[in-house]
Amino acid sequence: MFQNIGIFGKYSGNQCWENIGVLVDFLLKHSRTVYLDKPSCEQFPKNKHAPLLEREALCEKIDLAIMVGGDGTFLDVARNIADYDIPILGINLGRLGFLTDISPDDMITTMEEVLAGVYQEERRNVLKVSVFDKGHLIFEERAINDVVIHKIDSPRMIEFETFVDGRFLNSQRSDGMIIATPTGSTAYALSAGGPILDPNLDAFSLVSLNPHTMSTRPYVISGDSEIELRAHEYCEKTAQIICDGQITQDISPSHQTFVKRNPHYLRLLHPKGHDHFELLRAKLRWGDKLS
Repeated sequence: MFQNIGIFGKYSGNQCWENIGVLVDFLLKHSRTVYLDKPSCEQFPKNKHAPLLEREALCEKIDLAIMVGGDGTFLDVARNIADYDIPILGINLGRLGFLTDISPDDMITTMEEVLAGVYQEERRNVLKVSVFDKGHLIFEERAINDVVIHKIDSPRMIEFETFVDGRFLNSQRSDGMIIATPTGSTAYALSAGGPILDPNLDAFSLVSLNPHTMSTRPYVISGDSEIELRAHEYCEKTAQIICDGQITQDISPSHQTFVKRNPHYLRLLHPKGHDHFELLRAKLRWGDKLS
């Protein structure tokens, strides 16, 4: 099954070294080749049997990625490896995560099962955003959760137009809009009043942020769609594009922003018997009995 394995850690996260050490020892004992991600694991106590590699070189060598951290770290890693068609497994060091759903206590048992071929795999939609200035590409990035058009440190709303597959959808004044994958529907989009989408759906949701009209509502579109955002002339130096809350790009009225499904999916591994509904109940407390 998986022979060459890359381990990614939490940036400046000494709390993950112990777990990474346990993982490295386990994988070497099982005759696997192990590499460590240099950007996130450079401070890890050196292990000559698990060399550090820059992320691009690492992704070209491995057939399984293991991320030790939280959902934020997972998003950073997943954006980088999505186009390499590498499955990723998340070990969660914080609170129960939507993406990192394996606890350190279950880590070794899960790894034994994964190496034996006992696991579940999901393929999740990934967004690709491209920003053009007078026809020239000036920014391109992937997003696992969402792409957001947002105002920049200003009390003023921004005004922009939205097109879907070249067809005009609406014009709005608001604090911005979230374009979310089913994976991201339980993140920023959920807090803004958006719908929860099943991870298996091939769809995206458009969720406005504090729109200046009561008629603006969340809208779900096909995953085959291409969304175009055009900032109004009033948006000069006041709007930006944000990917997964981590990567930003300022935009102006001269820019055209396109968002569509990335050609490659995110391959997400879970322990056998993983139940997304159970995760929702735990995170959103849907299983609590009413008193």
